[in-house]
Amino acid sequence: MTRLLLATVAFAAFATLASAQEPGRQPPNPDTDHDGKVTLAEFKAMESGRQTRMFTRMDINKDGKITQAEMEAARKRMEAEGRGPPAGARPGGGGGPGGGGGGFLTRFDTNHDGAVSKAEMAAAGEQRFKTADTNHDGWLSKGELLMMRQRMRGPGSSE
Repeated sequence: MTRLLLATVAFAAFATLASAQEPGRQPPNPDTDHDGKVTLAEFKAMESGRQTRMFTRMDINKDGKITQAEMEAARKRMEAEGRGPPAGARPGGGGGPGGGGGGFLTRFDTNHDGAVSKAEMAAAGEQRFKTADTNHDGWLSKGELLMMRQRMRGPGSSE
């Protein structure tokens, strides 16, 4: 147990240092009331903003769903703008940076209609919160947020 705790603390310190070395690239702080805890409501508010931006960029036909074709078009636009996948991105990783889109649809298209809706994204966000809340106390600590962000980046990520 002590080893796990020490490993978690060391990881959190490393992740903090790694993010501090990238000025201007700080993740958003979902702890809007600054009490040191991120509640599900705060997390949902942050996710809602992120999802709105994502749908604005990717939902080309504005039907409230993102299809594989729209994912591919968005990926090509990003590459053309020089915003392609970062070094160490998960290959074909889907929803994260550098993903090819197939993983995104596989993970989030829960009704298997070939597209991801805003409701499916919201449900995935709530599940991400529950998974990140490793001690099941109903809120996320700074350490739990760091761990969640590292898992989202994937193994081998230097961020």
